[in-house]
Amino acid sequence: MHRVLFQIGGLTVYSYGVMLAVGFIVATLVARYRFRMQFKNPDIILDFVLAAVVGGIIGARLFYVAGNWSEFSGHLNKIFTINMSGLVFYGGLVFGLALVVAVGLWKKVKFWSIMDLAGLCVPLALAFGRVGCFLNGCCYGKPTTLPWGVVFPTAAPLVARHPTQIYELILDLVLFSLLWWKKDSFARDGTAFWLFALGYGTIRFFVEFLRDHTTPNAGFAFQMMSLALVVAAASVLLFRYRVLPATGSESF
Repeated sequence: MHRVLFQIGGLTVYSYGVMLAVGFIVATLVARYRFRMQFKNPDIILDFVLAAVVGGIIGARLFYVAGNWSEFSGHLNKIFTINMSGLVFYGGLVFGLALVVAVGLWKKVKFWSIMDLAGLCVPLALAFGRVGCFLNGCCYGKPTTLPWGVVFPTAAPLVARHPTQIYELILDLVLFSLLWWKKDSFARDGTAFWLFALGYGTIRFFVEFLRDHTTPNAGFAFQMMSLALVVAAASVLLFRYRVLPATGSESF
């Protein structure tokens, strides 16, 4: 754990924020390369990234506040205080994608081209984000006696715990690798996005069995959201490939 990278005067640079930034930069470079491969203007990626960052942070914060309202009901000013914690990924995904789609429609980019690009690049950005979680000492797992257990100073009691951040980091990279490997073989637009949704929902569902939470039933809530994502993605993929003809699947 190395929460603070360095300090310059009154400026504190956190490892979590740095890794988030690195994740966005790497995902941006990959997205730009992918757009160039598809003979599209790669410079528009910067507009998408800005939209994803703004929408993602707002959405992630709103989901956290909604799920922990008792913490903010008497201190509304705390809603706007973000100190490397208090963010929920699913909220960031929903709001970030919504704003990216809005920018894409404004720029006249096909809807599923945007979604497929997100499906390819989000797992890579998430992997770097989990490195930040590990360094920050958050999102840790339950106690374990396994030899690779890690003691996190931020967790009580101070015992070895599952490094669930590393588990998800590895699984996110596997998901990204598989999607990137098969990206040009998908017969229908939107497949990369729905496979990402299916894959990430599955990853998060199982990781939550090992992850510890300070809020009661938070793990169960995340599992239910993950399961809903898996069911939705599997249903759409099955419907598109088994029911709809190839020419009628682009709207799903």
